[in-house]
Order: sequence, then C-alpha cells, then structure tokens
Amino acid sequence: MGNLVDIAIPANAQAAAEALGLKVSRSVTSGARVRQISREDAEIAVECLRDWGFSARILDDAPPHGNDSESGLKPAA
Repeated sequence: MGNLVDIAIPANAQAAAEALGLKVSRSVTSGARVRQISREDAEIAVECLRDWGFSARILDDAPPHGNDSESGLKPAA
C-alpha cells in the first residue's frame, strides 16, 4: 500500500483537516493527528493546511496507533 505516515496538526486545524476529508483523532498525550495515510496524500494535505495558515507536519516514524509497546516507551524499572 505504500509508505503510511501520520500528520500532526494543531487542535484548531481539526475542522480544516476534516474539510479536506481527513479523519482526525485527538489525544491528550499526542494532540490532534491524522493517522496512517499515504505519504503522497499527507504531503498534499500539509500544503493545503499551510496555505490556510495552519502549521502541520508529517511524522515519518509514527508507530501504529493504539499500540504503546511500539511507541518507544519503556516500562519503569
């Protein structure tokens, strides 16, 4: 399917991202994100959001959502 990435966006950009047809997930720990979309679609979405005045960035090495064991977090010793 290609290279899947996440997009990190500010909370106030959620409506703009949804207007582009993207599904935004919000979390207290990770903020607002569009999860697991193709890199090509992510690049287009980021450019559109930036044109509208929102900061957005592609997260290359985003772990699959819902799996904390792969997020790089290690249990306390």
